[in-house]
Amino acid sequence: MSAKKKIDKKINFLDFKILETFVAVADSPSFHEAAKKLKTAQPTVTMRIGQLEEFLKTHLFERDKNNHRLPVLSPQGRGLLVHATRLIRMRDETTDVFRDPSSVRGIMRLGVSESIVHTWLPTMLNRVRDAYPKLEIEIDVDISPNLHNRVVARELNLALLLPPFEDPNVRSRPLRSFPVTFFASEEIKFPHESVTLEDIVKHRIITFARHTEPYAALRALLSGLHPTIWASASLETVVRLALDGFGIAVIPPDILAKRADARKKLRLLNTEIKLPDLNYFVTWPMAHDDTDDVDNAVRKVVEIAIEVAQGWPKVK
Repeated sequence: MSAKKKIDKKINFLDFKILETFVAVADSPSFHEAAKKLKTAQPTVTMRIGQLEEFLKTHLFERDKNNHRLPVLSPQGRGLLVHATRLIRMRDETTDVFRDPSSVRGIMRLGVSESIVHTWLPTMLNRVRDAYPKLEIEIDVDISPNLHNRVVARELNLALLLPPFEDPNVRSRPLRSFPVTFFASEEIKFPHESVTLEDIVKHRIITFARHTEPYAALRALLSGLHPTIWASASLETVVRLALDGFGIAVIPPDILAKRADARKKLRLLNTEIKLPDLNYFVTWPMAHDDTDDVDNAVRKVVEIAIEVAQGWPKVK
């Protein structure tokens, strides 16, 4: 059969391969990139989109002046994307019910914000190990903006991080919130009454890395007071410096729950100052290839992360 006849061949029903091709093109900057993701030839991608448009009797992508398809969804294409992703998700969920998790192999690349490392990550990893004993896990700990960029670039299978999320092809679900408070060692003397912002800025403040949401919130709170802030991407460093009396730590109390030395030597400041909670999410890129066991396992790991995070006891 000639290439022309293949491209002109009509379809009489929707199958998942064609729907996955449509979603891949909608999620890519070009038809060429979509073909690379699908591990197929670009003419095959073009043929499937043509078959789908012919079957639905509508243009799913915008056209240029020469009537060539652009990798930009038309209004009808945006509507179909909602239904297509829902159908693919339902198919995958149904398949997962009958798939033996113990047979899943591959490498899952997990990005994690450090606050979670110090709290419920080990519990989550135990659950993942039990569900997928042959799955290899690579863990990258970084600040949330970097993790988000790596999810968008598909360098990570999923990440546990802080928002915002600006890519429509990245899915996310809420995990839990951590309050943020002020801690200081006994070496730093404060009045017995409630501590004010003016009292705090007399001392060095040690907190999350620059370009993170909690750092920005702290800067906004202290606007006009000319504080001295030391920022670190390592919360372990923040705690260590606070223990050694270098300044006031601005961190979630949850990360000290398993640190007996920190709970003993660092005290929560008596203050009415309120900082925004840290609202953590799990994010992952949209998957297209249902033959990829890791992509299929991601959905289960997302559910495990949510269950563990929401069941984690709050620090009083």
